[in-house]
Amino acid sequence: MKQRVKKSRGDVILMWVMFVIFLLYAISILFPFLWCLLNSFKTTKDFLYNVNGFPTKWTFANWKDSFTLTIDNNVTIPMMYLNSVILTVGCTFFSLFSCSATAYVLTKYRFPGRGAIYTAAIVIMMIPTMGSMAAMYRLYNDIGLINTYFGIFITAMGGFGSGFLLLYGFYQNLSWTYAEAAQLDGAGHFRIYFTIMLPMAVPALVSVGVLQAIGFWNDYFTVYMYAPAKATIAYGIQRISSEAGINMPRVFAAMMLSIIPVLVVFACFQKVMMRNLSVGGIKG
Repeated sequence: MKQRVKKSRGDVILMWVMFVIFLLYAISILFPFLWCLLNSFKTTKDFLYNVNGFPTKWTFANWKDSFTLTIDNNVTIPMMYLNSVILTVGCTFFSLFSCSATAYVLTKYRFPGRGAIYTAAIVIMMIPTMGSMAAMYRLYNDIGLINTYFGIFITAMGGFGSGFLLLYGFYQNLSWTYAEAAQLDGAGHFRIYFTIMLPMAVPALVSVGVLQAIGFWNDYFTVYMYAPAKATIAYGIQRISSEAGINMPRVFAAMMLSIIPVLVVFACFQKVMMRNLSVGGIKG
């Protein structure tokens, strides 16, 4: 029979204070989502005169008509979705591969400068990237990478960032025993990495990949800076919402449609993510 642990008065007060803080935080996150959802079922007139209330007359026409929204060169919402899928899948793949390879080499091999590279990776994350945007844009323009998928993919292949740190912690806890056995059988470095280490790292790669995919899906600035012709759903909705006289309930419906893929992906992989991600790193 389990015995109930008696909590002190201070522990109870602290628990309730933390509960209130997290409750307010949850409300601050859910309120904009619910506000957009309710307004997506309103007519334009109802939205203008009843911004924060429930719809006086519920309509689903905005969700249907949102697919007709366009920006420059008649880029429609379905085309934005296609660009978002291509860029999200491509950027996630290249970013995950580069971060995984970098983290694996720095954790499993001993060579001069190894510690300096890891320190540089941490320091780079602290330096704002805005100062280099002009030079990077000029470089991309000179070599013909503006408005190309490949140009965006290159920006995702840095090999560092949060994905690198998470996978670095995972590879540190990953046993080297299987690799040593493979080396005795004559396996080379590439074969060990691709046939032994990567399969063992699949749970971690899935967790990091989901987080990165959500970030790439919601990325507005990179597309705005380097590939405005390849308008994604995040970039396109921002452009549409800034137009004068636009039907805002229709834009809210498009926003809700853009959120659905993120919610589905997170719902499908949340158990994998919670099982493998821990505070400050990934469990091995």
